[in-house]
Amino acid sequence: MRVQREPDRFVIALNLLESRVLVRVFQALDHEYKLTPGAIDPKVAASWYSTRGCVTAKLTDEETREWVNHLQAFKAARLGRLEEWAKQLTGTQHEEFSLQVAAEDVDSFLTTLNDYRLMTAARHEIGQAEMDLHEVDEWISLPPARRSALFEIHFLAVMLEEILRELQ
Repeated sequence: MRVQREPDRFVIALNLLESRVLVRVFQALDHEYKLTPGAIDPKVAASWYSTRGCVTAKLTDEETREWVNHLQAFKAARLGRLEEWAKQLTGTQHEEFSLQVAAEDVDSFLTTLNDYRLMTAARHEIGQAEMDLHEVDEWISLPPARRSALFEIHFLAVMLEEILRELQ
């Protein structure tokens, strides 16, 4: 994966596996962003729609519901972009795929990738201990689903870091 910043966009060059992972990310989020906070996995809802800050700010129950609804609307507003980004990466088998993210959409793109990381970590109960695994034997000892989830989380972290580096 390589990220190149151009004046009006970011161009992300991906190999076949990387592009397929990213399409899967976009498709999963497309499904999840359409759901109301009460309809998604409670673990994911706790991550995406945490109300701890509302308690600290002493918001009423109604104000808290409004806050959560605004967060959900913010996520749902990305649906068109998800479809556009996935479409760029689908098609015939290429050696290299290119994803172009408009400069004005890069914040939304970064937030989208992080939402997937949070969702995946919540669903697979991945915490700091798993994030800190550095030995192959430790990775191998994880069940396959958790290992795949951890791979996706790390892959997206690298992509986030590369984009942030290009922003500086």
